[in-house]
Amino acid sequence: MSRGLWLVILLCCHAAMAATRLEGPLPLPLAGKQTPQRLDLSTHNWPIGSDDELVIEGHNPSARPQTLILRIDDKASVNYRSRVNLERIVAPGPFTQRFALSEWRTSQPRALALDKLTKLYLFMADNAPSMTIHRWYWEPGLTLPEGTIALDLGAAAAPRFTGFEPMSPGDPRLIGHPTPILRPSGDALVRDGLRNLDGVRLDLAKGRYQLTLWLDDPGEWEYLPHPFERSVLVNGEPIWAEQWQPQEWLTQRYLAGQSREALPNPDPWQLFGARQGGPVHVTLNHPGGPLTITLVGHSPDAKYLAGLLLAPYPAPTSKQALPNSGKDLAVLADATAIVLTKQRQLFLEKWTLAPYSPAPASQQLSLTPIADAAPTLQIAPASTADAQQQTSQPVLAARGSQLLLEFAIHAATDDPAPLLVIQPPEQAGSPLALTPYYGKWHLVRPQASGTLLAPSDQELVEGIAGLTLLADEPRRLVLQITVPRDAPAGRYLGNIQLLSQQQLVQLPLTIEVLPLTLPAASKPVGIYVEAPPYLNWLSPNPEALKQQIAEASRCDLLRLAKLGISGLSPALPQDEAGMRESMGEAVGLGFVPPLLAYTPLKRWGGDPASQLDQWQARQQALTASGLPPLAWSLFDEPDLATLPAITTLAREMKRRDPAVIRAGHFNHPGQVGLLAEVEIALINAGFGADKADVARVRQHKVSPWFYNLGTPRAAGFYLWQSGAEGYLQWHGRMPTALPYDPTDGRESDFMLLGPQACEAHRLSHDLLLLQQAIEDLRWLAWLEQEARYQVDAALLLERLREQLPTRWQVAEQLPSAAWIQWRREIEQLAKRLKTLQTGANSSS
Repeated sequence: MSRGLWLVILLCCHAAMAATRLEGPLPLPLAGKQTPQRLDLSTHNWPIGSDDELVIEGHNPSARPQTLILRIDDKASVNYRSRVNLERIVAPGPFTQRFALSEWRTSQPRALALDKLTKLYLFMADNAPSMTIHRWYWEPGLTLPEGTIALDLGAAAAPRFTGFEPMSPGDPRLIGHPTPILRPSGDALVRDGLRNLDGVRLDLAKGRYQLTLWLDDPGEWEYLPHPFERSVLVNGEPIWAEQWQPQEWLTQRYLAGQSREALPNPDPWQLFGARQGGPVHVTLNHPGGPLTITLVGHSPDAKYLAGLLLAPYPAPTSKQALPNSGKDLAVLADATAIVLTKQRQLFLEKWTLAPYSPAPASQQLSLTPIADAAPTLQIAPASTADAQQQTSQPVLAARGSQLLLEFAIHAATDDPAPLLVIQPPEQAGSPLALTPYYGKWHLVRPQASGTLLAPSDQELVEGIAGLTLLADEPRRLVLQITVPRDAPAGRYLGNIQLLSQQQLVQLPLTIEVLPLTLPAASKPVGIYVEAPPYLNWLSPNPEALKQQIAEASRCDLLRLAKLGISGLSPALPQDEAGMRESMGEAVGLGFVPPLLAYTPLKRWGGDPASQLDQWQARQQALTASGLPPLAWSLFDEPDLATLPAITTLAREMKRRDPAVIRAGHFNHPGQVGLLAEVEIALINAGFGADKADVARVRQHKVSPWFYNLGTPRAAGFYLWQSGAEGYLQWHGRMPTALPYDPTDGRESDFMLLGPQACEAHRLSHDLLLLQQAIEDLRWLAWLEQEARYQVDAALLLERLREQLPTRWQVAEQLPSAAWIQWRREIEQLAKRLKTLQTGANSSS
């Protein structure tokens, strides 16, 4: 077949597949006005094409976000994998959800046959309350001006962006031997593309065009493609080039989101969507005839293309500016504007903002004391007199303990450089160690795999350098204070002074150190840790990489140990010597064994025999070195079909070493059979996290631990009440591609330690709350000691046993004030007892 005839057939097929025959919105019938909606399509013959859209308008009457599920079947659909299932998190209130038919692909993958659709189901997840549906309808999708060339590159079965022609391997217009890439997130244009592509060869009429190229692979999980040098040629002439030094790429590309704050204008498109795919716009004056676009680079990642748009651009008459162009006067061609507008529409209707109330307006500068888990946006600014009254009351602390003091700063006007001076509390010239942090506003996904975004100031920056204030946007200030074990008892006095725009506020800091030292926490509480993934991309050679990863791991462990974190799943090297060194450091810093080896087995490949041999060598080496044994994670939330293989592996490990500690992550009741194959069962709410569930695990003679319960402070009181023996929170560092774009992966970014190690001290507020949960455990351990011989302590201990919830669902709903109040009751008892003892001693 000739190349010309092949092109004619390809274009005809594309036209038949993609053209819309809709003249306008075409309503679908509703059965009532609420979900669920079921529509039999086999009796209808709507003239829809793959460039059209399904639009659903309705209202979520619930006060909480709800999951709306759209299911579409065609005649070939027989099960979950052969139909399309789309989920959206819908915020309370009115909503519009838009679904492009060109993206309807099953997980097989397969494009649905739009002329053979049989069923549409619209329903709620998990028996959630019904939503009101006002209407749903077909709507014409993207139609581009005549003369436009729009190409969406990727695999033949990949989703296609509305209005674009697919271009897949084997297309004669492609130059080279590219490999298709499909990522889990992004719209249909940017989520897939061709890698290692030498170029595209087109025939183009004479004219002036705006060429837009989407050149960035969005990445997946912890990986982000990182070409440091690449360029684009048109008919041999360079039109665009990019060159980075590795550290420059790290700060200006990978970590660019650090400097962008979500408030006061939380626009998800400007913050994330407009940058995805790395669109590049270039103006071309083409004489007519062949047009060859060549991608140049030293790696397959440098020669990546997701989409191409050639838009007729006769004259710059439109005044619509390029996205993010700032003062740039460049304007968009009509087709370019249409495409970017559609991208923006699809992005914003998928990634919706959760409703939130702006912070109360402030007429003047103020510092307001707040509880450690209080949402900053809900804090009303306190008057200076009220704030001073609150902070004049001493905060109780024990020797060898750590505490948090938190404040919300409200400003009436912006200030790029306020002056903040903190005098640490001191007594007789001996200050307490104090580390300040301030919060940065970012948009996050409250539900890890949801599509809702919300402003959050979880990320804390250590120190006060770079602190800025925004009018009517509160800034969280956190003071983490460490009391030495040998600190003299008594009152320690300090203060905070904040000067901004000629306004000064001052607050006292008063800490009363009690004459007692808390025992160590009775249970290990900590996090999973991995080294920053970018180290693997930037290091020049294997030895340098090994050293940098070791230094980063050491830095993380030192920070965690300083915070009093006691449990750990460390970033273990795969080699024997590196594993011994990492284990030695962790044990030397006081982390409580057994430490969890979360990643090694899975990183030793999928062959069980090889896994076992690698494990046995490491196990023997660790035993010979005298280090405490590791707990080896054998499985992580396994599918039920994999249980026999896991059982075989677990039993062989036990046969080779009867002293082995095997661990596994349980998130479903159906996995209960694996309890016989582990010594430690890490359980979450999916498996069951009630006190009764903990007892159920113990009946199998297995040590129950919690993981990922999601409310950090509960890792203290609830852990104690439940009887579980440890707690681990996922994850210290798990960016999904770009660490400051929550929309670019299957799940949100998890960053308890921040994206870097020692280069920039940032951490999650949740990590400090987890540390406070450890302090709760220490106070409970003290109370148990006192209760052996002190009646008031025994009575309080009994009352806490009665008041603390035994069901996780109840504990999860408790306000943070409840945990704080229980801790204060123990502290107040300690003060009364020590005062009585001091009085008795002085009167004797």
